[in-house]
Amino acid sequence: MPATPAYEDDDYVAPAARRSLVPSTQDAPLDGLALWIYRAEILLACVCVFMFTEALWAPLFAPNQENGGDVAWMRLLWLPVYGLTLMLCALRADKFLRILPALFMGGLLIGLCYASGWWSIDPAVTSRRSLALAFTTLFGLYLGMRFKGPDLTQIVALTFTVLAVGSILAALFYPTMGVHHDINAGAWRGLWHEKNQMASLMTFGFVAACASAFIVPERRTAWIVAAALIFFLVVMSRSKTSLLACMLSLFAMPVLMALKRGGILSVLFVWAAATISLIGGTIFFLMPEAIFKALGKDPTLTGRTEIWESLLRLSDKRPWLGYGYKAFWGPDSVPNKIVKMETHWDVPSAHNGWLDLLVQLGWLGVILFGSVLAITFFCALFRFARVKDGFFSVLTLCLFSFLILSESFILGQNNLIWVLFACAMARLTANRLQDS
Repeated sequence: MPATPAYEDDDYVAPAARRSLVPSTQDAPLDGLALWIYRAEILLACVCVFMFTEALWAPLFAPNQENGGDVAWMRLLWLPVYGLTLMLCALRADKFLRILPALFMGGLLIGLCYASGWWSIDPAVTSRRSLALAFTTLFGLYLGMRFKGPDLTQIVALTFTVLAVGSILAALFYPTMGVHHDINAGAWRGLWHEKNQMASLMTFGFVAACASAFIVPERRTAWIVAAALIFFLVVMSRSKTSLLACMLSLFAMPVLMALKRGGILSVLFVWAAATISLIGGTIFFLMPEAIFKALGKDPTLTGRTEIWESLLRLSDKRPWLGYGYKAFWGPDSVPNKIVKMETHWDVPSAHNGWLDLLVQLGWLGVILFGSVLAITFFCALFRFARVKDGFFSVLTLCLFSFLILSESFILGQNNLIWVLFACAMARLTANRLQDS
């Protein structure tokens, strides 16, 4: 019998096991108490994923807040999530040995955030949110090391399918909550505070549903319907960035399939992708205003370029260490007030993950996270075909890298997009994923 590879995911999952989200080995599926424990794990994981989306509960309890976690009493809602995270990780503590590279890189990032409390302009905020970031990252690593590809994608896809149905119902029957009535009047926001928040999250749900349809043939029709439902919500949100991300993800799947199989077709796909990227980059460089106009975007990106100019000036005052993790945008922050004064509007964030990271943790943070992202991409380049989750991990990595160009998702505490990045990092850089 040939030896099992050191790194291999989902060696075998029986059809019956896939249908019931039950793990299986080449010998026999789980049964009895072990089966019930595993199903309980899946249920608890779904609950945590739901909480990290901040859907429904945040708009209901804090309708005027972009982030319900900023309301003091609502921080208590996260304590059960952190408790569940600790319990789930303790239950499978031995499996963390399979993702040592991700543990090390995640630890470095969290360590830098904690250390920034020494020079932070608001040490209390930095300390509190660093702790929240630690639990957020830990849950993402748990997802990546614990569940096989079919189970992982279905957990994420199922959660977003339920949220998609809820968002449609909210838009149709409770438009006060589900539809914007301000400057974005008519755009759907579903169970979230804001349309872009819903659209960016639904993009990952769309990828999870497509991946589930690809690797779980017994439920392919159901997952295709779920993907269409989620895509419909992205369209109704009027978020062109998320719509483009969904379309690119859909296009990327057959490309990744061809690369996995190898041969002349993979060479043609690589050549075509490189050519299209070169042409697109050249056009954008020579005629950026025309591209923005075609996308229905203001060339200033709705005033974002003014924010970026202001942030770059302020970052020059603390270039290497920044103003402290999550301290820059505090209500009593002097630099925050300067940005608002210079831009003449209540700026909530940098609207660019890299710039937000720069003002928080300086060039040290940018270089450290850039290195982590580069290492993860390098591993993905050579291992994406071996992580059998319907390309969910590699597409999550690509989506995250695309979305942080316009949103501040890097090192986001209590944020599902950061959870999914940590999950993808764990799977793609693992020294050994589960093979049973």
